[in-house]
Amino acid sequence: MQAKLARRGFTLVELLVVIGILGILGGVMLSVFGGSTESARSAKCLAHMRNLATACQSYGMSVGCYPLAASLEYSTLDESGGIRNVREIFHERAGWISWASQGAYGGRPTSSVANSGWFTSAYEANEDVATHCLTNGVLWRYVAANEEVYLCPSHVKAAQRKGKKAHWSYAMNAYFGGDVAMKGETMEDYGIGYGGLKRADRILLFAELPFYEGIDDSLKASDPVLQYKGLAGYGGSTDTLAFNHMMGKQRCAHVVFADGHIDRLMLPRSGEVNSEELLEWLCEGKDIGFSGSKYEKLND
Repeated sequence: MQAKLARRGFTLVELLVVIGILGILGGVMLSVFGGSTESARSAKCLAHMRNLATACQSYGMSVGCYPLAASLEYSTLDESGGIRNVREIFHERAGWISWASQGAYGGRPTSSVANSGWFTSAYEANEDVATHCLTNGVLWRYVAANEEVYLCPSHVKAAQRKGKKAHWSYAMNAYFGGDVAMKGETMEDYGIGYGGLKRADRILLFAELPFYEGIDDSLKASDPVLQYKGLAGYGGSTDTLAFNHMMGKQRCAHVVFADGHIDRLMLPRSGEVNSEELLEWLCEGKDIGFSGSKYEKLND
């Protein structure tokens, strides 16, 4: 007579333990891969900022000055009609990203075309306008006409979650020409002379638009110029330094300096920082110390 083999399955407790273990492992794997993905995006952002820094250096060596942070309007006199018919013709001198003027100047005489300017948002809905701003900016050919260089992958994702499309992720220090109350000490008609900065290693060149705490598509928050003193003659609040990325367990800000080097600035351990004040110090090239808990200006 054959003995009956006992068949035994998992008890409910054993099944719950296995499910719990699988859940923990899944959470660990998601955390690891999620962190790796963000690290990859962060690294790519730094690479793009490095490309912009190199483009600025190449432009500076070629033209003799740094790119303008913002376009400016200038005029010339057209004397082709004779001494009694001299006309003032207005033009745009393009910044690193141009105004959204789209050919509005085109030899127009007698009056300013720009009025209060042609700045546009990084989230401009009109693709033609956004494309014009990028392709007519002076750095376009120095980045090999590669639109991707202007974008942080993390920013692209954040904008998509808000149903928006980002066209650029970075803003240039208004010290290099952006209608601020105080411009660079070596400012010339065409910008700041290349090689003319005393401490190019301290003066901020590019920082990121804020996107970690939410997308702000207002013109003030998303134009391509870091206004650290507010618009000259208009007042208003200044921009802030954005700590968009993670490095380990701390948030950090990606920045480029005028000598071309890239850096990560860590958010203090407390999570508290006066971002407007810190941005002003960086834009003006102040000597800054960081203790891990706070940033402080060391001298004037």
